[in-house]
Formats: sequence, structure tokens, C-alpha cells
Amino acid sequence: MKTNKVLTLALAALVVALVAGCGKKPDEQPAKQAMPEVNDENCKPASIAKIEDKGAQQAFSSLCLRRGGGFKPSEKKEW
Repeated sequence: MKTNKVLTLALAALVVALVAGCGKKPDEQPAKQAMPEVNDENCKPASIAKIEDKGAQQAFSSLCLRRGGGFKPSEKKEW
């Protein structure tokens, strides 16, 4: 009989803890920094390093690498 009361109290405590955690709002994320325009000035390494968000920094670097003249295949080599 005593074991049933202990189990019941433990189960009740677990339910209360789970329900209490459900009501919390998710942490607000900081405002994301807008990516600058892709141009010669902004694509310099010093300018790219100023972007604090590492994900945005990598995305912007990729855009800088892909800008311009398009794909130009190299000449075919005969070995």
C-alpha cells in the first residue's frame, strides 16, 4: 500500500513537471543581420569577415564566388 502511494506521488510529480514545461514560450531569436549586396567592395575578405552570423557569412561568401561571368570550361587537354 505504501509503495502505491510513493509511485502515485512520483507519477504526479512527473506529470506536473512536464505540464509546467509546456507553457514556456520559445526563446526569441535575435534579429538576423541583412546580407549586403553582392558587389566588388562587399566581396572583399575584410567585408565578409564583418558579418557576425557564421551561416550568413558562408552563404554570402558562396554568392560572391558564384557571381559574374558564368561557367567557362577549360580547354580540353590531350595527354
